[in-house]
Amino acid sequence: MSKRNLLLKVMAISMVVLLGLTGCSSKPAPTAAPSNVESTQAAKADFPTKPVELVVPFAAGGNVDLSCRILSSEAEKALGQKIVILNKEGGGAVIGQTYVTKAKPDGYTLLALTSSYVTNIILKGAEYTLDSVEPVMMYCFDPEIMLVNADSDIKSIDDLIEKSKETPLLHSTPGNGTSHHIAGMLFTQKTGAQFDYLHTNGSAEQTVQIAGGHAEVGFSTYAGAASLIDQGKIRVLAVASDVRSEEFPDVPTFKELGIDFTYGAYRGIAAPAGTPAEVVDILEKALDDALNSETVKEQFKNSGLPVTFKNSEDFKKMLKDDYDGMNSMKDILTK
Repeated sequence: MSKRNLLLKVMAISMVVLLGLTGCSSKPAPTAAPSNVESTQAAKADFPTKPVELVVPFAAGGNVDLSCRILSSEAEKALGQKIVILNKEGGGAVIGQTYVTKAKPDGYTLLALTSSYVTNIILKGAEYTLDSVEPVMMYCFDPEIMLVNADSDIKSIDDLIEKSKETPLLHSTPGNGTSHHIAGMLFTQKTGAQFDYLHTNGSAEQTVQIAGGHAEVGFSTYAGAASLIDQGKIRVLAVASDVRSEEFPDVPTFKELGIDFTYGAYRGIAAPAGTPAEVVDILEKALDDALNSETVKEQFKNSGLPVTFKNSEDFKKMLKDDYDGMNSMKDILTK
């Protein structure tokens, strides 16, 4: 073989070897798909990375607003991000509630959820449903109390019922469809008492109307009326709970007066439906830890806010029970 032919043969063999090596090196190495555990851990590690917005569907200064500010100031320490309170009042809470149900379900927009959410669906035909939110936790239950102006000649529930049957009493509420408004309608159903309703923009304005004599009566909660009760400007006639209140032990319950009436306002936090379960878990834990902190316990107590915790699942069940109960009375409540 000539030197020229030998050189060509060596070059050809070298090219074959080179191409083989290149082909092997270009083949991508197989990668393992992330496990569900790894995906969940990654999601948890990524939330939250920015401030969380908590929508209060009532005016600033009311007890829902106050309780959310107390709770969020402690919960944001655990989350590592600010919780920004956004008051979007109007429509008896429909405006703020609608805003949240249409928000992106990523945990960054939350709702201060009260019993008005259920009543707005049933009584106002709100465009959202019970399934439009994912309950995160409940933190408070406040029994309704019947209030009158301190100088009112209505001294008892019997006085109130009898006087209202002569002429309907002007009943102040924090908004149409709120728990205090529903309480009035349920009370009418049970006793025959008659009311004309004065709907305001929140519990703070509601109680001022009673204290100033602009309204004759009203259902509220202790948290929403504590300062005016303490100042002696409004008086409590009865409590819609099974036992007497620690705040005013001399005031009877409706049950003691022969009226089977137990009702109250609940407060909690919810996220838009579709929010990932792991994000709901993070929020629930942060809020639960905050609720159990000495700081929040003390501030709630000083503000007359009774702490009542329910986790996501239990709160969801309670909402369903409330919905079923209210829906069964829809014809009565909408008369």
